[in-house]
Amino acid sequence: MSASPLAIVTGAAAGLGAACARALAGDGFALCLLDRNESGLDAVAAELRESGSEVDVRVLDLLDADAVTSAIADHPGRDRLKALVNVAGLVQLGKVDTVSLADWDRLVGVKLRGDFVTCKAAIPVMAANGGGSIVNISSMSGRTKSVATAVNYVASNAGVIGLTMTLGAQNAPDGVRVNCIAPGMMQTPMLGAFSPEQLAGIEKAIPMGRFADPAEVASVASFLVSDKASYITGETINVNGGMFTI
Repeated sequence: MSASPLAIVTGAAAGLGAACARALAGDGFALCLLDRNESGLDAVAAELRESGSEVDVRVLDLLDADAVTSAIADHPGRDRLKALVNVAGLVQLGKVDTVSLADWDRLVGVKLRGDFVTCKAAIPVMAANGGGSIVNISSMSGRTKSVATAVNYVASNAGVIGLTMTLGAQNAPDGVRVNCIAPGMMQTPMLGAFSPEQLAGIEKAIPMGRFADPAEVASVASFLVSDKASYITGETINVNGGMFTI
């Protein structure tokens, strides 16, 4: 078995999750990729194996807490677990009257509850290994008002920021750092939820005049899990093309 440190990435079948997997593979990590999209997961894994990375996959739904916990706590490479990047999430648009209780439960369940479950499973393993780093992906919408995305999306991402701050403080003595990235709009499949008119309006409001390439956000995750970020924990990093400078 490889002696490479292990990184687990959720939502790794496409978009930012796949970009984070590529970045961490380039950093020398062995990878365990989690997603419910089996075909997408297999494609990303095949790409990374072709470049020489050690990769295994777990096809699961983040709402299945037992399966998620087992995938992390019982992983055969758990004694090498050094990084966890929580990317998985859903998006929903609309005002509060369009959000059903089922919508609320699923979106908050995948993002906020899902990140809680993975962190809860990974932190004791990392502590036993002498430390590690967790990066939770939130959203710009978790830090400010939103006129497009729905309240369940905003609330779940705001919750991830609070989760990150508390876990960062509580687990620092054990060498486990927990940080968060709050991206703006990225060139990912999630853009399909927005109308062309909405996308044009959002892009026009970005000082840098474009949406992010997922690799640009993944590079921040790569930094945060590295030793270069060894004195950073509990923080949320904005990566939004200058949206908060307006």
